[in-house]
Amino acid sequence: MEALAVGEKVFPRFAHRYAPKVYTQPQLFACLILKSFFKTDYRGISAILADDHGLRELLALKATPHWTTLQKASKRLLRLPLARQLLDGSVSRFMGRRKNVATAAVDSTGFDAGHASLA
Repeated sequence: MEALAVGEKVFPRFAHRYAPKVYTQPQLFACLILKSFFKTDYRGISAILADDHGLRELLALKATPHWTTLQKASKRLLRLPLARQLLDGSVSRFMGRRKNVATAAVDSTGFDAGHASLA
């Protein structure tokens, strides 16, 4: 999973020396990416992870993180300087050695990609 690989490149394994060694920061970051992907809240992604053994196995999670663990991790992991490193790490993994992109577009409105049905 790309989010886990990028997280491993950017974050230290644990937040500090005395942190509980249950979940790594890259694992928690990947869970937060899945939260956005599934368009759910912290409780929702916790439930999805609890139900999907394959997804937990993919992330090397021995247990399902409680929703408050994910909430606290988001406040710590998604600060502006770290977000910049995550963006740079994601782009470099995607681009490889290439330096230029032929065509790119960015939407700064904050709306979801796609359209809403009126029916």
